[in-house]
Amino acid sequence: MSPDTPIDERFAELAAQLRLETPAMPERARREVLATTAAAAPRHTGWFSPRRLAVLAVPAAVGLSLALALVVGLNSALSGPRSDNRAASAKPTASTEQLEWVAPSEDARDSNRLRSTGPAPTGGRAQDYSATLRLLVDGTDDLSATTQRALRTARRLGGYVVSVEYLTPEPGEGSAAIRLRVPVSRVQAAIVQFSGLGRILAQETRISDLQQPVDDLTRQIRRIQERIARLRVQLGRPNISSSERARLEKHLASARNNLAGLRRERTEINRRAVYATVALDLTTQEPRQPEATPGRLRRALDDAVGILAAELAIAAYALIVASPFLLLLAAGFFGNRAYRRHADQRLLERA
Repeated sequence: MSPDTPIDERFAELAAQLRLETPAMPERARREVLATTAAAAPRHTGWFSPRRLAVLAVPAAVGLSLALALVVGLNSALSGPRSDNRAASAKPTASTEQLEWVAPSEDARDSNRLRSTGPAPTGGRAQDYSATLRLLVDGTDDLSATTQRALRTARRLGGYVVSVEYLTPEPGEGSAAIRLRVPVSRVQAAIVQFSGLGRILAQETRISDLQQPVDDLTRQIRRIQERIARLRVQLGRPNISSSERARLEKHLASARNNLAGLRRERTEINRRAVYATVALDLTTQEPRQPEATPGRLRRALDDAVGILAAELAIAAYALIVASPFLLLLAAGFFGNRAYRRHADQRLLERA
């Protein structure tokens, strides 16, 4: 072929020469190749093939997990406040009278003092009166001085100190827990003076009625006194036998012991009613602001994230458990493919 021959003519001539010189495959090799390709031909499994099922199953499982997490999150967000309200309404009512003031408002915080007397005890009735004050003071020096002032105030009002716990774990930080007993008639004056020792962070007052137990003990004492009087009359009879006298004296001694026990119990209750318990907690640390209650959307997102995390943990656990079997399946699959390739290569080499 000369260089001047057109490209199309040269290509046609080259193709004709290749057709004439193509070697013919032996008949035996042709039969083996046909048999191998027929055996290795893929079987038609229809639309539901394993690969298609796997491709569809993975997105479906992910979508179902997301939908489940979203439903649970929305359900908890919608039902959360109702359950809280039901729990609050189901709380039993306290048997004691309780009044509590938490941290004052912003305007009150700016002032140096916030004084509150609290509810007054009921006159003429035995009551267990207890008050708790939590105050903020400036530094450990002020904490020490305030503690001493509180002790002097309690003694000046006719009370006494039950216990004092003074702690300064770090420089500039400290706390003091003071327990005092103050006459009930002066407890309001004590609260007023204690509230001026610092800034009130919290205040609580509890009043428990003790008049009913006192009245019950008084009735029991009267019945025992009447019984003792009858026993004395019986012992004063002249014609009483010695055995009967011994029996009556035994009952009389038992009644006197019971009377003494009831009187001691009534005296203890009256002593509790005479003095009020005042718990004064001093601290140098500013209270932390309470965290805002998350809204429904935040609760729904938190619950949904929690559900997804649980599902991922379950999936990871299942993958760890099934990993040996998956490794065996993968080894068998790739080993089979390598064996088939080797067999095909040997067949082509023999052909």
